[in-house]
Amino acid sequence: MFSLFSFFKKKNKFPKIKWKVKPKKVMKDYVALNWLEPELAKKFGIKKGEIWVREDWWKDPEKRKRLNVHEKVEINLRLRDKLPYEKAHEIANKFEHEALKHIRGRK
Repeated sequence: MFSLFSFFKKKNKFPKIKWKVKPKKVMKDYVALNWLEPELAKKFGIKKGEIWVREDWWKDPEKRKRLNVHEKVEINLRLRDKLPYEKAHEIANKFEHEALKHIRGRK
């Protein structure tokens, strides 16, 4: 059975993550993209293990922390638990919003 926190307990053999900062001109309306969406990866030229992030988000420390949480949770759910993008993204959003409370010092 899937557990939201189970991926924190296991050591996964996933590709090492490489963050690539790209201008809005390249990213268009996307804030972040990773290699797990084949059509987008091919369209943008994203290689395995890469996460592309829009420059304006990367420059903001709070947004960068949120992206870090979101992308890592989403990637773990997709690779380890084989969840489809939509479900993994939904769960990653929940983690991101909880992380935001802690980043801002609220409970």
